[in-house]
Amino acid sequence: MKKLFFTLLVLLLGAQFSFSQLPNSDRTLMYTQTGKTVEPGRLFFYNEMNFFTKVADFVGNLKPQNFQTANYWLVAGNTVFTYGIADHFDASLGIRVYQDTHYSNEFNLPDDLFLTFRVGSIEFGYGHFQTALLTSFRIPVGEKHNYPFAEYASGAFEYSFLSAISFYLDPYFPDRALSFHYNIGIWNHNEKGRTVYKYERNYRDPSGVLHLKGEELKGTVNSMDLRMALAAVIPTDMFDFRFELSGILYLQKPDAFVYSAEEWAFFTPSIRYKPASWASIDLGADFRLSPAVRQWTNPIVPDLSQQLDLPKNYPSWRIHLGANLNLQLLKSGVQKAEDLYEREQLQQSRQFFDAVLQEKSKSKDIQSEIESLRKLRKETEQEIQELKKLLEED
Repeated sequence: MKKLFFTLLVLLLGAQFSFSQLPNSDRTLMYTQTGKTVEPGRLFFYNEMNFFTKVADFVGNLKPQNFQTANYWLVAGNTVFTYGIADHFDASLGIRVYQDTHYSNEFNLPDDLFLTFRVGSIEFGYGHFQTALLTSFRIPVGEKHNYPFAEYASGAFEYSFLSAISFYLDPYFPDRALSFHYNIGIWNHNEKGRTVYKYERNYRDPSGVLHLKGEELKGTVNSMDLRMALAAVIPTDMFDFRFELSGILYLQKPDAFVYSAEEWAFFTPSIRYKPASWASIDLGADFRLSPAVRQWTNPIVPDLSQQLDLPKNYPSWRIHLGANLNLQLLKSGVQKAEDLYEREQLQQSRQFFDAVLQEKSKSKDIQSEIESLRKLRKETEQEIQELKKLLEED
C-alpha cells in the first residue's frame, strides 16, 4: 500500500496540470478557504488536476458528409505554494496551466498567476471559531483568455477580497474533529477598455476581392461577481471526508461576447487519504447544480453547443485528483524558544490524548468481551436449569 501511495504521489507531483476555478490558499479544501492560517515556517505544496471529456456528435439531422465526431478533453490544474510568514499571516502563489483551450495555440503554457495574502487565525467563541480576510490577484500571463467551458478569464489584472470563517467542534485539536467553513467575497475582472474577444471577419473590397480582417471587441464594463462557498469536513485517522458548495452571482454582468457569462454553482464531494503527516492524496468530483442554459448569445461569439453535443456553459461534472506536501522549512534554531516549548508541549499533549483514546478504545473492547461472556454464561445457566427440569420430570 505504501509503495502504491508513493508511486501515485510522484506521478502527481511530477505532472503539470491545469485547473478551472480560483485556487484554495493552503488546499485544505478544493475551493473553500479556511479561517486558519499556516503556522510560520511551514510550506504547503499542492498539485491538482481536473478533467472533463465528452465525445461530441453533430446536433441535428443535416450532418455534413465529411463530419467526424470530436473528442473534447478539458484538462486543467493548479500548482499552489503556501508559506506561513508570521503568526496570523501567510501567502500563496498559484500557477495555472490551461490545456486545450480550443484556440489555435491549443494550450497556454504557462497560464495566469494567482497571488493571495491571508490574515487570519483570529479566534473567538472559546477557540471554536477562527476568521480570516484574504485578498487575491490574478496576473495575466497566458497567451489566450476568454475560453469556453471554464470560469471567465478576462486577460486583465483581476483582484478579489474574501472573508472566511471556520467552526471547529474541538478547538484544541481542530484537524481531528468535525468542522464547517464559510466564504463570501467579491471578484473584479477589471476588463473595461481591454480587448476581451478577437475574431476574423470576411469582407470584399470595391474590386470584389475577398479579404480576411481581424476584429477586436473591448470590454465596456468592469464585471464583478459575488463568490460564496460552504464546506464540511469529517476527519478520521486515515481519511478526511469533505463536502463543498461553491458558486458565483454576478453583481455586474460581463459583455455578451464573453463565453462564460453565466453564473454557476457546483457541489464537490471529495476524500483525502492521509498515509503520513506530511503527505496526502485527494480524490473528488464536481457536479454542476446551476442550469445548463446560456443566459444570452452573441452572433459573433460561436455557440459550440448549437453544432456539437457539448455543454452550453459549464461541464455537468469534473473529476479531481491531487497531492499535497506539508513541509517544515524553518529550523528550530531560528524559532523563538518559548514558541518551541509551547509547540513541544502541544505535541506531547496530542500524543497523550491519542494514547488515552487508544486505551479507552481498548478498554471498551475488553468491556464488550466481558459483557459477551456474562451473557453467554447466563444463557448457559438457563440451559442447565432447563435440562435439570427435564431430568426431574423424567
